Amino acid sequence: MNQKILRDRIYQTILELATEEGINASGKEGVYGCIFGRDSAISILKILKAVSNTNASSAINTESLLAISRRALLTLTDLQGKETNIESGEQPGKFIHEYRKDNYERLLTLDVKPWYIYPDNVLRNYDSLDSTPLALIAIYRYWQMTNDSEFLLRVLPHVEAGLNWIITYADMDKDQLVEYELPEIRRHGGLVVQSWTDSKESVTDHLGNFPKYPIAPVEVQGYTWLALKLWSDFYRDTAHTFSHTKKFSKKLHQQANVMKKRFNEIFLFEDSGLLFPAQALDGYKNQLKTVTGNPMLLLWASYKKHGKTESILDEEHIPNLVKRTFMDDMFELDAGIRTMSTKSLTYSASDKSYHNGSFWPKLNGMAHEGLVNFGYLGEAGKLKEATLLPIDHFGSPIELYMKHELEKYVLYNDNGQESCRNQAWSAAVALDLLTL
Repeated sequence: MNQKILRDRIYQTILELATEEGINASGKEGVYGCIFGRDSAISILKILKAVSNTNASSAINTESLLAISRRALLTLTDLQGKETNIESGEQPGKFIHEYRKDNYERLLTLDVKPWYIYPDNVLRNYDSLDSTPLALIAIYRYWQMTNDSEFLLRVLPHVEAGLNWIITYADMDKDQLVEYELPEIRRHGGLVVQSWTDSKESVTDHLGNFPKYPIAPVEVQGYTWLALKLWSDFYRDTAHTFSHTKKFSKKLHQQANVMKKRFNEIFLFEDSGLLFPAQALDGYKNQLKTVTGNPMLLLWASYKKHGKTESILDEEHIPNLVKRTFMDDMFELDAGIRTMSTKSLTYSASDKSYHNGSFWPKLNGMAHEGLVNFGYLGEAGKLKEATLLPIDHFGSPIELYMKHELEKYVLYNDNGQESCRNQAWSAAVALDLLTL
C-alpha cells in the first residue's frame, strides 16, 4: 500500500463529492448522492481531524477542506426544522436527515407509503435521532478549530434551537435518555430505524421481532451527552458576552450528568463474562442484547478537560468494552470491527448483510479515534491497518463490505445494487487515518 497515493486519491474524492451546499453522502449518480445530516456531520468531523493532522508540506489544501466544512454546516442550519410536521418528522430545532431536490422517485414507489414531499417539490426528511447531536458537535468543533466569529454569530440561534430540541423532544418518555419512533398515525412513509444502522433487520430482539417504540440506540446517548457537555462549557465561558447563558449552561450540564448516571444504570449487560453496553433499549426499557460495534462509538464521543478524557460510559467499564470488541467474533485483522457479532442470532454472512455483520470504514474510523482518545494505542494500530486494507483493495472509499473465505472482500449487494464506491464519511475516515 502506497499511503501517499491512496491519500491523494481519497482527498480528490472528497473534493469531487463537495457541492455548493457542502458535501453529498456519495456521488451524484449513486443512491445517496444528496445531503444527509448524519453523514455530513460525521464527514466534517473526520475532515476537521485530518486538517488538524496535516502538515504544511502536504498536497492537501486545508483551506479548501475547511471551506467545504463551513458550507456544509451552514446548509445544515438552513435546513433545520422550523415547525412540526408529523409526515416528514420535522420538529423545531431538529436537524435534517435527508434532503433531495430531485431523484427521490424510489422513495415514492418502494414503500407501502410514499415519503412526504413538501409543497416546493423538495424532499426533506427528519427521521434521524442522531443528526441533531452530531451537527451540534460538528458546529462546535469547527468553531473551536477556526475561531470563526462570523460563523459563530450565524449559527448560535440554530445551536440553541438544536439544544432545545434535545431538551424538549428527544427524550420522548422522560426517562433521561433519547429515543425515536415512527408514529403510527403518519400517512406517509419514513424510516422505521432512525439511528445509523437503519436497516430494520439489524434492530431486533432475541426472537427476531422488531422492538416496541420508542427505541433508545446506544451510540446516540453518547453523542447527545457530548453535545450537552460541549455547549454547556461554551455558554458558561461566554456568559459575559451572551446574556442569560449561565442558566442555560447549568441546565445542559445537569442534563448531561443525569443522562450519564441513567445510562450506566440501565444499558450494561453481561456477555462472555464481561459487562457490555446493549445495542438499544426498547419501549419497555428491555435491553436489546445483540453485541454490535456501536458501543465503540461511545469512546469516539469523548470529552476532554484538564487532561482527563471522559465518555458517557463509566471509566471502569471501558476495558471490558474494548476487550469484548476485539474478540474473534467481532474483529478481524484484515477487515476491522464488524457491525454485529458472528455469534448473534441475527448475524448474516451473506453479501446482502447491510448491518448484520458487515464492515463499515465509517464505524472503524470512528472506533479508531475512540481508542486513541482513551490510550488503547495497540488496538488502534491494528484497527487502522484493518480499515485501510479494504479501501486500498477496492481503490476507493467504499461504503461497506463483507469478508468471505473464498474472496477476501465482497461488496455488499442487494438486488443488484452494490455498495457505494465513493462514500463521503468513508473518504473522510481514510483521509484522517492517512494523515496521522
